[in-house]
Amino acid sequence: MKRLLFIFCAALMTMVVSAQTVVTGVVTSADDGLPMPGVSILVQGTTIGTATDFDGNYELEVPDNATLVFSFIGYKTETRKPAARLDVVLAMDAFVMEEVVSLGYSSTKKAELSSAVVTISADALTDVTTSDVGNMLQGKVAGVQVTNASGQPGEAAQIRIRGTGSITASSNPVYVVDGVMGGTFNPNDVETISVLKDAGATGIYGAAAAGGVIVVTTKSGNAEKPLTIDVKATAGGKQALFGNYVMMDSKELYNYHKSLYSKLVFNMQYPEELLEQDYNWQDEFFQTGVIQDYYISASGGSRKLGYYVSMGYYNEDGTLVGTDFQKFTGRANLNAELVKGLDMNLRVNFERSTGNYASSWMMLNDAFTKMPWDNPYDVNTGEYVYINSQTRPDNGEKWWTQDTWNALNNAQYNYVRSNDFSFNTDFQLNWHITDWLTFTTTNRYSIGYYKSTEYVDPRSYDSQYLYGYLGNSIGFSSSFGTTDILKASYQWNEHSVSGMLGWEWGKWNTEYTSAAGTGMPNGVSSLNATTPLKVGGYEIPGASWAAFVQAQYDYAKRYFITATFRAEASSIFAPENRVGYFPSVAASWLISNEDFLKGNDIVTFLKLRGSYGLTGNNSIPEYKYLATYALTSKYQDIVAASPSRLANPLLHWETANMAAVGVDINLIDRIEMSIDLYNTDNVGLLLDVPQPPSTGFYEVTQNVGSVRNQGIEFKIDAVPLKLKDFRWDINFNIGFNKNRVTELPNHTPILSGNQQIAEGQDIYSWYLKKWAGVNPDNGDPQWEKINDDGTITLTNDINEATYQVCGKATPLFTGGLSTHLNYKGIFLSVNTNFTYGNLIYNANREKVDADGAFVGFNQFSLENSKLGWTRWEEPGDIATHPKAVLNGNHLSNSESSRYLEDGSYFRLKNVTLGYDLPLKWISKLKMNKFRIYFSGDNLWTATKFSGMDPEVGVDGNYADNYPVSRTFQGGIEITF
Repeated sequence: MKRLLFIFCAALMTMVVSAQTVVTGVVTSADDGLPMPGVSILVQGTTIGTATDFDGNYELEVPDNATLVFSFIGYKTETRKPAARLDVVLAMDAFVMEEVVSLGYSSTKKAELSSAVVTISADALTDVTTSDVGNMLQGKVAGVQVTNASGQPGEAAQIRIRGTGSITASSNPVYVVDGVMGGTFNPNDVETISVLKDAGATGIYGAAAAGGVIVVTTKSGNAEKPLTIDVKATAGGKQALFGNYVMMDSKELYNYHKSLYSKLVFNMQYPEELLEQDYNWQDEFFQTGVIQDYYISASGGSRKLGYYVSMGYYNEDGTLVGTDFQKFTGRANLNAELVKGLDMNLRVNFERSTGNYASSWMMLNDAFTKMPWDNPYDVNTGEYVYINSQTRPDNGEKWWTQDTWNALNNAQYNYVRSNDFSFNTDFQLNWHITDWLTFTTTNRYSIGYYKSTEYVDPRSYDSQYLYGYLGNSIGFSSSFGTTDILKASYQWNEHSVSGMLGWEWGKWNTEYTSAAGTGMPNGVSSLNATTPLKVGGYEIPGASWAAFVQAQYDYAKRYFITATFRAEASSIFAPENRVGYFPSVAASWLISNEDFLKGNDIVTFLKLRGSYGLTGNNSIPEYKYLATYALTSKYQDIVAASPSRLANPLLHWETANMAAVGVDINLIDRIEMSIDLYNTDNVGLLLDVPQPPSTGFYEVTQNVGSVRNQGIEFKIDAVPLKLKDFRWDINFNIGFNKNRVTELPNHTPILSGNQQIAEGQDIYSWYLKKWAGVNPDNGDPQWEKINDDGTITLTNDINEATYQVCGKATPLFTGGLSTHLNYKGIFLSVNTNFTYGNLIYNANREKVDADGAFVGFNQFSLENSKLGWTRWEEPGDIATHPKAVLNGNHLSNSESSRYLEDGSYFRLKNVTLGYDLPLKWISKLKMNKFRIYFSGDNLWTATKFSGMDPEVGVDGNYADNYPVSRTFQGGIEITF
């Protein structure tokens, strides 16, 4: 019996083995005959599959009756029956013709787009290690200005698409995640990001689209692909960049003070022992931070079900002591065919983040203003020195800095913390009513929670809270929205029509509570141990609805037109003005499909496009159309109300009128170029208009004024070299933008800090007394004085100087240049970005480059500066800095254009070197990909700016900014 059983099993195994075929071969491109790495090869209807290695080779064991499916993005899918040797040639789809671009509510082929849309894949985004997608976009899209104004971990970048169009309302773009406005995501979950820049693309979103739209599409599972597990891990270190911001050392500061005093007085007050005291405060405040990013995902499916699940953990230590940021994310995307003609998408994601921030402005201030002659430590005990405005150091040492506190002592006790949580779930049904008619309903429910805490310990010093302070703020938000769209398409002969009819409705609620107290015992961070100081809070509900329609028509795949109309209502405005109407139209001519260009080997793709339309902006606080009253005062111990804001029932939508034309051209299937010109007029601005003091109010929000942005954008993507084992890609983009205020209420300029908003000028125009340099005869400062007859004279009295427009903070152009090289799996990518033509006001120099006005602060070093600055010493000197005089030289450090600096820069943003191990090495370990890489961020910056970093806020003001970091990290990515 045992023998019979053995014979039976052996025969069965022989039958099984004989039913399997080992298929080997190579996959090449029909375009150039070169091997194709990464081609997906799948046994149809199963999870059995593999991918080609770098040389295009593959090996797969398959059943005899199987069908193999060969697929690769941008190439036509091929099916083959297995054979011992099976070489396959994949033909390219028409260049860019078949690439599908997501527009949020819909998607379309790139060739059929009539709008300015740029799509970036996940691989092109995640070269920079960051938690913020704005940082990832920097320098990669023409006309998109991305500014990292702060190096604080977790801080989001500022984004401007085709300029700043509003003065006091927000000009930020709106995010659309998986077809729904708003939402959160882990950058590692992103499949593609599309930046919509003109009305032809953004018009369908109407409201809040005046600043452009960023469409995020997250990854999803594929029922026809096997289980795929992707693991990524990145870790490294970071150091603060101080740029050209170099402070005096002990010797230079000693000589500087020596020049301010008479020899007798100086020798009495400044002992030579000071030359031996050279404490570096920057070294104490800044540290090497650790940055970590871990991510795992699983995707795949079977039959009619596809899934994608992921988890991520991001941890970044700040370079400023006591600062950090952590984020934990999770996502599950599920798609399934419920019954024939009805499929479902379910997307769930959550995000939990915590952050520690600089406990006060004193930390960044002290890092640079504290004198090198002061020591934060007690030399006897090793403890931090405690000092406040009333007491000198207890150790008897002289404290040289005029700020009588030690922020390092404060930092060991005090903190500012945040704790955020958000949860989103999308439920979508797609009903394919016929082969030309589909109904889609997408429903999103979101909740969010945050808590922030500020703690000042009584053992530290704070000029406002001498006995400690504890403040807690708690917020909760919830929202629900539905988007229901009926889509239709029909084609006959050379005609094709499609369209959508949609409806949206949403409501939200925001709650906020805050409480603060003072006078707690040392180290006790509990409100019930404090004396109550203040309590606040509010609850704000809101709602909106929108109806929209879009129609598209094309003839012979040569002429395309899209018309859109959207009506939207928002509770932000009064009932009689809640509805805004936003039409748009876009058209294009695909010239390369005309007979006279068909088959052309040089110009392989040529398209002319144009668009015009209206979009809206309602990005202001809720209910500004209502009068409000403050309940913060009392009358005879009874709560009293006092007016705090004027009503404006006429408040309505701000509108952006967008017009644009563009050309897309591809040459020899190796060069892809686009040129865009645009004009955007934002009218009926939601402007906070200053009011006369006699009204009792500072300002009131009105629909007045207009701003114009005009520009030109250019981008080129090229493959200069493509050989069997080597490929070189290069990408360049540049965007020019001119901003002008075209109308203001009563044509009256508005002052905003050190800037003036006036008709005919840039929004961010510097309005200062104009610096005229140093008088070479006596070393005095000089400013321009405009006389009554229009002539200009120079004066050393700043009170006589005339306020003038001295430049602008808006750059003339921004852009980026990147390149990627790949040789047998070894790859090198280099990304750069640049900005030119903007001026930055460096307010820090008013106290640390003060010509003797602040002898109690350390000063900016001229000796060690690389900027070529010099100080006047004797008649005839042509110097950048006036003579240093005790207590100041004719108020030379006052606010003026002296401290306006060129903000232009060129930055080596990222360099990544890596290696993809050959498939034949890793396939035995069941791996489809094993990548190891090393990268560096912010490696080098060319700039004349004297501050730590030329990336400042869009308004160009710089003062005690948290420095950005240079980062080095290594990572691996493994796919099973």
